[in-house]
Amino acid sequence: MNKPSVFMIAVLISVPISSLAQSQPGKIVDLPGFAFKYSVETSAAESTIWGLWTDVENWKDFDVLLEYSYLEQGAVFNEGAQGYLKAQGAPRVSFEIGEFMDRQSFAVKLKIPLFQTIQQRRYFETAAGGKTVFTHEIKFEGGLSPLVYLFLGRIYKRETQAVMENIRILAETGRRD
Repeated sequence: MNKPSVFMIAVLISVPISSLAQSQPGKIVDLPGFAFKYSVETSAAESTIWGLWTDVENWKDFDVLLEYSYLEQGAVFNEGAQGYLKAQGAPRVSFEIGEFMDRQSFAVKLKIPLFQTIQQRRYFETAAGGKTVFTHEIKFEGGLSPLVYLFLGRIYKRETQAVMENIRILAETGRRD
């Protein structure tokens, strides 16, 4: 069996992981490495979803495991903004907004213990018939990512599905229970 060439590895590294797998709304799609994505189709406008995504202090409205989330004082939701969040039963972690494209996509880099990171990308994809498809992509990074993914991957997949469904309901109904 041939080993992959340095060129092939460089090509794979340079391609965004989201472009390597077709979206399948309502299904978890495993991506190369320790990553996956999940997409949901909605009748809500992209601007409504974007408003929910960028309202950091109210992420707990759709992510029921969050106790709180906030940007540092004076920070604006944009590339480089830093903040903190705390999930139930977990330590407070810092995050940074990256890869920001206004009203299209952004990434959140969570810094978790043991020098590990979890990259969360959120973006819109093209849908037929005037529907909106929004996607969350999660990638575990760091030297211990195989172990972190082993222990947290299933939980993240399950919770991502719940969060995405909550965003869809909130966007379509405007309810904030």
